[in-house]
Amino acid sequence: MSPTSTTATWLLSLAGSGMCLFLAVQAFRFWIARDWPRVCTTLAAVLVVTAVVWRPTLPLELAGKLRTSPRKDLNAGPGPQQHAPTSADGLPWGTIAIVLGVTAAALALLLTALALAAAARRRRERSRQQARHADELARRRTDLEARHDAVRDAYGDFEMNLLDNLHRLALADVNVAQTARLIDALDAARDARIGTTHDALDAYRKAVTALELAWKSADHHARTTGAGYLPPSERRNIEQAQAALAVALDERGYTPQRQLALRRALTLIESVIPVPQKAIAALESSTRPALAKS
Repeated sequence: MSPTSTTATWLLSLAGSGMCLFLAVQAFRFWIARDWPRVCTTLAAVLVVTAVVWRPTLPLELAGKLRTSPRKDLNAGPGPQQHAPTSADGLPWGTIAIVLGVTAAALALLLTALALAAAARRRRERSRQQARHADELARRRTDLEARHDAVRDAYGDFEMNLLDNLHRLALADVNVAQTARLIDALDAARDARIGTTHDALDAYRKAVTALELAWKSADHHARTTGAGYLPPSERRNIEQAQAALAVALDERGYTPQRQLALRRALTLIESVIPVPQKAIAALESSTRPALAKS
């Protein structure tokens, strides 16, 4: 066998083996996906490539048999016997086999390249889809966090300025059903925000929606009822505290009298509901400069 024939055979075997392996993997994937038409097509392709690799001269042999069959029939009839044709009839069958083998190897390489290119395109498309999905999830989370922060900031502003919002006192009273639901919704939204499960974003969306509804309900109830939900004695304490705060915040008043009014207002309010320390600090920080100036 010539070096050229050996090289062609080696290239054909290598390319065909790789193609067969690739097609076998694809057939297994299609089988897992239960795509039976593709499974059958891929297995047929495996058979064709295998035949080309291991018997590259199979088409020539079949053609030779078909070509010599009529001559054998003629030789079997009456008349002088003739010798069967040999390879000396002038046709370069070895060269043709080499050319066909190289062509088959090139086709196998081309098919492999096309299949790999298609797989690469599918991977790129999946990557783009995943990137778009990730961007969409990030945008949705950003929107949810903005909605969550809006409610949290509104409630935090109320707590910081509780003494200026005594007309919404029910928002600070956890014994009120609407306020209790609001506190629970705040806790649930906080926990959902840091969730790491696969459905964390959906759970966070539900928690934020529930928080917004709870905030609207509690705020509306607090504005509507004011201090009217309290017993008469506590309601009078709140009214007196409001009057004392008005004196404490009046910059034209006498300093000792303003300080006394501030302490009295805090005492009256805390007899009804606990006042957050940050609300007291905020009020003192706002009145201290005026008291010092007086």
